[in-house]
Amino acid sequence: SSRLVQKGRMFEPRSADPLVLVLEDEVIIGLNLVDELQDGGYRVAGPFTTCADARSWLRTATPDLAVLDSVLKDGPCRDIAAELLRRAVPIVIYSGHREDEDLLPDLSPVTWIEKPVPPSLLIQECKQLLG
Repeated sequence: SSRLVQKGRMFEPRSADPLVLVLEDEVIIGLNLVDELQDGGYRVAGPFTTCADARSWLRTATPDLAVLDSVLKDGPCRDIAAELLRRAVPIVIYSGHREDEDLLPDLSPVTWIEKPVPPSLLIQECKQLLG
């Protein structure tokens, strides 16, 4: 089975067709991400535009990977990120904000990609994280 080492952490994909959680408050960017991820062979949950909706989804499910905007309609997604890290889910922050320790503290094991970048770059990062 393939393994992933990311800044000292190891992840096991949970299934053959990995499930990616997408949190993005800009609808067009979110839908574009979903299309790109699905074209890349991933199943997608989302895009969720609020932390509240994402929290509600996380009550009954755990993704293989998460792509998070750093701030959603109802504020920073630091609680969601912390919960995902507790579950050993690899995270890619895909944000218009610069990498910011104050915005999302204690998230050293995440990959931060600053918008705008082509979605293909993000998909490449997802593939790398999931091995």
